Amino acid sequence: MEGYDLITAVDDKRWGTVVGEDGDFLIVEHGTLRKHRYAVPKASVETYPDEQEVRTTLSGELIGESPAVDDGFDRDAVARHYGLDETSGLAGGETATAERARIREGSDEETAGLPDESPALLGDRLSDVREER
Repeated sequence: MEGYDLITAVDDKRWGTVVGEDGDFLIVEHGTLRKHRYAVPKASVETYPDEQEVRTTLSGELIGESPAVDDGFDRDAVARHYGLDETSGLAGGETATAERARIREGSDEETAGLPDESPALLGDRLSDVREER
């Protein structure tokens, strides 16, 4: 994949050039005069050999805000930036949906002892108003 163009699917623009691979990451060079290298997770890209392109679902802004790998590759910092975990692919091994479900069930220490219903829900407030009239 070395030499392939990295295209961001968000705006369909060429963002950089693949200059190498390191484990589960592609190393991409970005910039014209002041070039910097960034790591992009392979899980977020699709390869198109005929066009010599790699397309990613990540935005150029997100990639540009990631830790640069010019002087060294800090895998942990890059993985944290993208919300990845070396073993599961997601930080903490739990998806956001699973985390919300766990919190809703009340199995989290933070919500222990809280009531299941919230008096602040719009439906609760409206039903109280209707009963008073």
